[in-house]
Amino acid sequence: MDRIERALQKAREERVSVAANAAAEALRVATAPAAPPAPAYRTKTVAASDAVLENHRIVARLAHSANADVFRILRTKVLRHLAQGKHTTLAVTSPNYGDGKTTVAVNLALSLALDVKQTVLLVDLDLRDPSVDRCLGLAPEVGLSDYFHNDIPVAQCLVNPGVDRLVVLPVGKRLEQSSEALGTPKMAKLAHELKTRYPDRIVIYDMPPLLAQDDVLAFLPHVEAVLMVVLDGVTPADDIRQCASALAGANLIGTVLNNSTEDGRLGD
Repeated sequence: MDRIERALQKAREERVSVAANAAAEALRVATAPAAPPAPAYRTKTVAASDAVLENHRIVARLAHSANADVFRILRTKVLRHLAQGKHTTLAVTSPNYGDGKTTVAVNLALSLALDVKQTVLLVDLDLRDPSVDRCLGLAPEVGLSDYFHNDIPVAQCLVNPGVDRLVVLPVGKRLEQSSEALGTPKMAKLAHELKTRYPDRIVIYDMPPLLAQDDVLAFLPHVEAVLMVVLDGVTPADDIRQCASALAGANLIGTVLNNSTEDGRLGD
């Protein structure tokens, strides 16, 4: 019996010791200084001059302009298509460089931001030949290239171009291995974060031309809709057919006929 009693006593002592250690650890955690909060980055504002906007045909914010009205119509059509599928991400591309995809993407983003029902994030994903910053007169110190190579937080890369409810994520330094970067888990994580962080935000991606490189195809899994820009009287019909074929499995909501006197066609 003595041996049994000693064993029971030892077990009781061990339980008391475990409980005491647990209580001590709980007290240590409760009284430990709180971890410093993640740094909050204030989005830099760089308002583009009227001369820069006019030079790059950025007209969407003009109050009385037939050209601005064209983008308001495009905005309404795009919003309708996105709402039908409950989508919030849109890629803007074209068959070739020079078709006007960036001009359309920037004007569309501005027009969407002027509509108070949502906020807009315009992401320059033409990593080899970025031009969103030029259209808006930005000179970004950091951008997506710094996110990829130096782990700079994306929040630190954002720029407000002087328009309420609009922020821009520029490229920064060019990335030559662009499709490889777009296919990484790091980019997939970023695309998910950009889509889900704010429920009222529409994300517009300015993508490279489809026939110039494979970046669009590499990134398609991360967008819900695609808008193709073609240049009236310039873009060859065969190029348009090739692009339509390449986007056969994507949600191509329509085309914009750039530099035309007719209305853009969307969702035919």
